[in-house]
Amino acid sequence: MSRQAVKQAPSALPWAAGASAATLIALSVCAIGLMRSSNLRETTILQAVGGDPDRAVPAMIRNGCGGCHEIPGVPGARGTVGPSLRGVAEREYVGASRTSPDAMMRWISRARDVDPKTAMPNTNLSPQEARDITAYLYART
Repeated sequence: MSRQAVKQAPSALPWAAGASAATLIALSVCAIGLMRSSNLRETTILQAVGGDPDRAVPAMIRNGCGGCHEIPGVPGARGTVGPSLRGVAEREYVGASRTSPDAMMRWISRARDVDPKTAMPNTNLSPQEARDITAYLYART
């Protein structure tokens, strides 16, 4: 073998590093977009409903909602007597009414006034608690 310089093929390392960096940047942009979209959605819901989802969790714990319902993000809310509240705002109906923030607030505070035969009790939540819980269910489940 001679001592001539052996021609080497260009390394794939710079290309792979560039592709990895581009992928990482694209994923970061998508994640930021999703967070902004989620924040915008929650802000829109808060403005429409007038509730504060951060106050909802203590209200749901205090009122025992998790004893009957599984509620994402609420510690100990693993009840199976009532339906899971995961995605409840996306359902066609809440109680006997088409799903809307007003119907949700009415249902969670005075369900038996809406449907006397329901197993859900009248919780007699304050209007603000009903708004807070509705905002939580719309924005975070």
